[in-house]
Formats: sequence, C-alpha cells, structure tokens
Amino acid sequence: MHNLRNNLYIVICLILFGCTTDDFRVVDALKNGMSKNEARAVINSFSFKIEKEAQRPTDGWPEPDGSFEDLPGRANVAENKIGKKIGTVEYYPVHHGILGFGMLFLFYDSNEKLVYFYRKQIN
Repeated sequence: MHNLRNNLYIVICLILFGCTTDDFRVVDALKNGMSKNEARAVINSFSFKIEKEAQRPTDGWPEPDGSFEDLPGRANVAENKIGKKIGTVEYYPVHHGILGFGMLFLFYDSNEKLVYFYRKQIN
C-alpha cells in the first residue's frame, strides 16, 4: 500500500510538472511598439511557431471566414477596439502541459509595429 501511494504521488508530480507553461510568460514579454522581427524573436525564444498570417487587403478586412482562427474577423475586432488599422495579423498555437491549448494573436500596423496582442486559453 505504501508503494502504491508513493507511485501515485510521483505520477501526480509528473503531471503537474508537465503542466508548466511559457504561454503566459510570452505575453508578459511582448510589448506594443515592438517590430515584427522583435516580436517574432521573443515568441521563438519560447519555442512557439507561427501557424497562420494574414495581410490586410487594400479594400479592408473581409468578413469573418468561419475558420477556427478567423484571422479576418479577429483583425476587424482589433481595429474597432484600438481604433487603428491592422496591417498584419499572426496566429500562434500555444500548447501547455499535457492537455492544455491556447491561441496567441498578434496584430501589427502597416509599419509592422506591434499594436495589439492577446492570448486565448482554450482549456
């Protein structure tokens, strides 16, 4: 019985250790006004990789596309929220722990300066 309890503690500790994450720390490291290259260097230092990117069409962002990431829809919302035109939006999946998943979105102006970003936790 004693070994079973010790083994259970070890398993719980390993699971909790596996739940440590950098996706909250990457948000703390990002700062508005960073260049796209600076922001990407920060994100890459946490081992997150870009999955999708979209450029603003000359006639503005299209309607939401219904995809899971919905970059045009999110760019529209960001423009309305901050009152600036978004030139580029990037999406980074941010996995944490064994089962955790989040989404990191970065929004740049036409000069490729970071003007808005947020992380959305899925679970």
